[in-house]
Amino acid sequence: MKNPNVLIGSDYGQIIININDSGVGRNISRTGYHSISDINLIIQLIDFLLQKKEHVNFYDVGANIGTHSLAIGKKYGEKISVRAFEAQRQIFYMLCGTIALNGLANVNCHNLAVSHMNGDLIKIPLPNYNEINNLGGLELIKPVRTDNHEMIQEGFDEVRTVTLDSFDENVDFIKMDIEGMEDKALAGSGLILEKSRPICFVEILKTDVGFLTKLFHELGYIGFQKDADLIAIPLEYQVQIGSLKRIF
Repeated sequence: MKNPNVLIGSDYGQIIININDSGVGRNISRTGYHSISDINLIIQLIDFLLQKKEHVNFYDVGANIGTHSLAIGKKYGEKISVRAFEAQRQIFYMLCGTIALNGLANVNCHNLAVSHMNGDLIKIPLPNYNEINNLGGLELIKPVRTDNHEMIQEGFDEVRTVTLDSFDENVDFIKMDIEGMEDKALAGSGLILEKSRPICFVEILKTDVGFLTKLFHELGYIGFQKDADLIAIPLEYQVQIGSLKRIF
């Protein structure tokens, strides 16, 4: 069977993609990168944080093949430390390869599913990596809403869960895109949200938006919506994102 993984150039350096990936991989091969407007906004917010501190800890939850970790890790170098979490083992290997090829010692990769409990095993129905699939759209559990009815699946794997709180460290920024598990992951991040007060950039397409809104509002955050993403910022930062709709 032919290996579908290839190494290509991108706007932020060499990156490994699956040629059958109809989502992230296709975007990179056609346009040079993926989610560039989101990354540019994240860069603006990290620049704001670096005006207040010398170093930023960044959590990339649902790192996929590493577009955010690559861009952020390369741009800021020693000024940032990244933890990249990816649950799909085959995608995780691609992530690690890209990080190694670009020499990003400031990025640590974890083959774990971020959730509200530590140590559970989730049985994953895998996508067929040799067929046209949106590989990043894989849902580990049934979400509130789904958009991957067309996914061609083949086989299963298991992944262990972890809470972000279990790392017991200061976190300045959380980017989260985990196909409907965002509510569970943030439920397992209560200590981080209360003590570290990170800026959060969270996809809300498939998750319990009401739960997230209530959680952040009660913790003293303000929220803006950008397409299918929620940007939650601690009130004390007094940051306004003028072009985006404020939702709480």
